[in-house]
Amino acid sequence: IVNETSTLRHHAEAKFVGKYQTWAKDNAFTSKLPGDVTAEKKKAMQAQQQIDAHLTERKLLEHTIPYTHQNFRKAAIEWLVATDQ
Repeated sequence: IVNETSTLRHHAEAKFVGKYQTWAKDNAFTSKLPGDVTAEKKKAMQAQQQIDAHLTERKLLEHTIPYTHQNFRKAAIEWLVATDQ
């Protein structure tokens, strides 16, 4: 008698890992064994770290046009003319 319920994943991993992984691969099923889940999480974290290495910080434009109603109206008119509205 067991005092807690489980999906028997730990048991399956301890006794039938080879058969389970073969079945999962043959049936295009993602393995839910604890070791496989941990490995997938670690793989995802490493992939994220590789992506982060390529990111660079960009500086804002040195010349920023301040918002005013006049500038907005001018930009709106230019857009209307350019798109033939």
